[in-house]
Amino acid sequence: MIPATRAVFRELLRRELEERWRGSLLGAAWLLLLPLLQLAVLAWVFGSVLPARAAGGALPYAAFLALGLWPWNLLANAANRGVTALTDNAALIGKVAVPHRLYVDSRVAGAVLLEIAGFVVVLVALPLFGVSLQWSGAPALLPALATVALWALALARTLAVLQVFLRDIGAVIVALLSLGFFLAPVLYDRAALPPALADGLVLNPATVPIEAVRAALLPDAAVNWPALAGNAAAALLAVWLSARFLRAARSHLEDFL
Repeated sequence: MIPATRAVFRELLRRELEERWRGSLLGAAWLLLLPLLQLAVLAWVFGSVLPARAAGGALPYAAFLALGLWPWNLLANAANRGVTALTDNAALIGKVAVPHRLYVDSRVAGAVLLEIAGFVVVLVALPLFGVSLQWSGAPALLPALATVALWALALARTLAVLQVFLRDIGAVIVALLSLGFFLAPVLYDRAALPPALADGLVLNPATVPIEAVRAALLPDAAVNWPALAGNAAAALLAVWLSARFLRAARSHLEDFL
């Protein structure tokens, strides 16, 4: 990324982060409070109202759920934010010589930063709820979450282009992400499913990274590095293909915006 492009990206990212908190009473304090509130609700519901345990019974279900939910939120929220990046900036596109991908990339980056910050808050808070984490595996979180971010970027770039030509893509992606949530091992352990169904869930790009996050932090678990490496390679390919798709559509975007 050349210096001028990098400066534009930073400005778009700054604007994205400011817009997320503009008009709110507590501002960026929600970055700390919201994950804690969500975690407290999960702990109360699945600890008192609907007592549940993760597979094997060694881990509170709320903790099991949290370790899968935040990586999924990273993918879903980053992709959702990027879908309308081009249509929302239609007034600038064509008037300002800025690579179109920066509008999408800055939104994805903003969502990724916020979700990772929230996840860090959750990880720090989990021991307060009596959850013992394996901190020696924490370095594995970086490639796992980076892989999720790459999938979010590829999805956002592709869908942002489609949204220009088909304005109902935004509604469709909400439905697809809802379906994807239940087809990812967020609410359940994939090992508890029938083998045929469990194997099929690997087609969900979030499955392997979510399992890697849990394996990295839970005792007596090991990260499946070959699976994560394959998933990351597929994510990189998807990002490259999405960049080519965006470049190919560039000459037609302004006509529809």
